[in-house]
Amino acid sequence: MTVRAMPGVRVKKIARAGCVVIALRGELDVCTAAVVVRALTALAAAGARIVVDLAELAFMDCYSLSALMAVRTQARRAGGDLVLAGPQPVVLRLLVLRDLVSHRLVFTGVDEAVSGAGSTPAAPGPPGAAGGAAASPARSGIVSSALLRGGAAVRHARRLPGLITTAGRKRHDGADAH
Repeated sequence: MTVRAMPGVRVKKIARAGCVVIALRGELDVCTAAVVVRALTALAAAGARIVVDLAELAFMDCYSLSALMAVRTQARRAGGDLVLAGPQPVVLRLLVLRDLVSHRLVFTGVDEAVSGAGSTPAAPGPPGAAGGAAASPARSGIVSSALLRGGAAVRHARRLPGLITTAGRKRHDGADAH
């Protein structure tokens, strides 16, 4: 089944090894998310193990990611799960910024996700809600070195707090100058 949303995202559904793989292609944003969420919500309500294949997704905004996480919560409450697989660098950056890589949610590819999806007990609430410090992406065991490309994503993630602090200081310093 292939669903064509607005010119921006295509959704393809494939059954595979006890999971439903939803392959997204194009750009997923506030304008196109509704079609994807509608398709995923029905699966989540049924308690399906859903793998969202991001290998051909060129862009995803925060709104769409939040919508996917809401569907994940619904799936987990129904006894299923939703995980993400194979994000491109621009999408991976968003996932790292939202600290989802270290929460057994992001896999290097569909094969890894299918074998690992649903291996953690379903628990309501957002990732990391149980408390405690989150593991780094490198130590989580979920993101393989292929996804991190020799640790590049980890190095990038480690630099982000400094970059954000520096940017904040520059904005603050600039505001004081006026």
